[in-house]
Amino acid sequence: MRVHRIATLLVFIVCFAAATSPWAARPRLVAQTRADVSEDFSALATMKPSQCAEGPKSGELSDLPPEWRPTSSQCAWQNRLQIRRWQAAPDPGKTCVSAAARWWAWARKRVMPRSPNVPWDTTWSLQSVIGGNGTQQSVAVIEHTADGTWVITAWRWLPSPREATRDWQQGRWNLLNAAVAARQKTSKPTFLSDDVRQVQASWEKTLDKSAAEIAPDGWRWERDGMCLRMETAGLSQAQLHLPYAREDGRLEQRAAIQLRLARTFPKAVWLTPFRLLPAARDAEGGAVRGAKYEAIWREDSLVKAQLWMPTRTTGSIVRLRLGRLLPVAAAHDDDVVVRQTADLLDRELIALARQWEADHEP
Repeated sequence: MRVHRIATLLVFIVCFAAATSPWAARPRLVAQTRADVSEDFSALATMKPSQCAEGPKSGELSDLPPEWRPTSSQCAWQNRLQIRRWQAAPDPGKTCVSAAARWWAWARKRVMPRSPNVPWDTTWSLQSVIGGNGTQQSVAVIEHTADGTWVITAWRWLPSPREATRDWQQGRWNLLNAAVAARQKTSKPTFLSDDVRQVQASWEKTLDKSAAEIAPDGWRWERDGMCLRMETAGLSQAQLHLPYAREDGRLEQRAAIQLRLARTFPKAVWLTPFRLLPAARDAEGGAVRGAKYEAIWREDSLVKAQLWMPTRTTGSIVRLRLGRLLPVAAAHDDDVVVRQTADLLDRELIALARQWEADHEP
C-alpha cells in the first residue's frame, strides 16, 4: 500500500511539473501568436463573438454610401467591440471614380477632416483608415479580394470604464492595429516624373474633399456633380516664348498663339480664346506673381481647358490640360451645360494656378 501511494505521488509531481513548465505552455502561445486578429474576430476578442445586442450601430465608419451592402456584424466585450463588413455593389461603369475612391474620400473626411486630400490610386489593393478619440476607436480596411470584389471591414471599440479592463482591451486593440499595418500591401506608385509629381501635389491641395482617383489614363475627380479629368500635366520647352513677367506680355503674341492653336485643333469651337489670366497678388497684397495663360475649347462631346505657366528662370512651361465628357443629352444642343462646364473648368484652372504660385513662386 505504501509503495502504491509513493508511485501515485510521483505521478502527480511529474504531471504538475509538466503542466507548469514554460515548454508546456509554448504550443498555446504560438497558436495565439499566429492567429491573425485582423481576420479572426474570435482571436481578437479572445472569446466567441455574439450577435450585437442592439443590432448594427452607427459610427464614424458605419453609415456608408448606398453602393455598399452590409454582409455581416458581430460583437464582443458586452457590445463594446464590434466588427462589420460591407461589399461593393457591381460598378455599372458609368461612374466618374470607383466605389473604392468614393469610400476613401468619404472615410478620410469623417475620420481625418483636417488632413489633406489624398487621391485614391488604382494600383492599390488594400488601404486602411484609423481614427478615434477618448470615447471611441475605429479601424477600417478596404481590400480588393481575389474574386474582384471590393470589401470593407470596420472595427469599433468603446473602451471600458474600468481601468484594468480598459488596459487589457487596449492591448488587444494594439494587436489589431499591428495586424492591419502588416497586411498593408506596398504597391508600386503610378509612375510620374518629378515635374508631374509637383503638379500632382498642387492639384491635391485644390481637391478639398472631392472624391479623386489617379489612374493610368489620367487623374479624375468629381466637382459640382461633374466628372473632370486631368489629361496631361508636365514640363515642356516652349515652342513660342511666353514671358513670365506680366508686363512683358503682348496682345499680338497671344493672337499668334491662338492662331497656332486653331491650326492644331481645326475642329475646336473656342469658348475662351488664349488669354492672360487675371493677376493674383501674394498674401500681403504686395508683389504680383508670374503670368499664367489659359484657353478653353470644345471638340464634339469634349470640353477641354489648358493652362500654361511659364517658369521664372529656365524658360520652360508647366502645362495642365483638363477635360470633361459631356452627357449624351447635352453633347450637341445644350449650350447651357457647355457653358457651365467651361465655367467650372475655368475655376479649376485658376485654382490650380493660384496653388502652383503658392507652392513654387514665393
